[in-house]
Amino acid sequence: MTRLLSVLLLLLLTQPGWCKPSNLDRILETGVLLVGTTADYEPFTYRERGELKGFDVEIARLIAEELNVKVSFVETSWAELVPDLQQSRYHLAVGGITRTLSRQTQASFTEPVLLIGKCPLVRREDQNRFLTLESIDQPEVTVACNPGGTNEKYVRTHIRKAEILLVDDNLAIPSLLAGGRADVMLTDNVEAVQAARKDHRLVAISAAQPWTTESLGLLTTRDDQAFLNWLNLFLSQAEADGRLPALRKKYGLDPTD
Repeated sequence: MTRLLSVLLLLLLTQPGWCKPSNLDRILETGVLLVGTTADYEPFTYRERGELKGFDVEIARLIAEELNVKVSFVETSWAELVPDLQQSRYHLAVGGITRTLSRQTQASFTEPVLLIGKCPLVRREDQNRFLTLESIDQPEVTVACNPGGTNEKYVRTHIRKAEILLVDDNLAIPSLLAGGRADVMLTDNVEAVQAARKDHRLVAISAAQPWTTESLGLLTTRDDQAFLNWLNLFLSQAEADGRLPALRKKYGLDPTD
């Protein structure tokens, strides 16, 4: 009987994840929260005169403040966002990350911090030309998107005839549209509205009634329920006490405004 119990205990201890410390423990022990972000998706994560700013960036700073630790940002790309998380380059990824089932198989999302949807960003003179996917998906049209994110996935799902132009720097795409090097950017309504506010040569189509419904969340490692529980409780409290609504207002995250 004693031998049987010993074998069972050994099997339990050798199972993946058994007694594996949570990132929450590591953060509290080291005093540093490592946060991965692409720094190329305004207003969620971007640089202004070298300083990292954005809605999600400020959420990460609030999390560090609540934990009484320092925050250290690690720049990544959309293509490497999840792989870098899996390789423990950071504890948490932020920056307008769409909650998708494919990402959820590799990592864990928090509850949503914002609801969004896809819509076209186009030149103002073309606002009556590109009102549907059918009108966009034409051989003479160039659709620009950044590689590795949900924008590219959406474009490749719906665009068959138009030329697809991949642009590594997501923030450069609006200027390509304004300059005539591309015709359409299919992106989240929040980003489209922000770009149109900055450059009056551009306009966001159907921003108040986007073509999809999606949600954004924070991303952490899979199978770390302790840290995920803490993050979700923090977000719930920050929503209730007004910190999250204040950040949404600060960054203009209501496309109907």
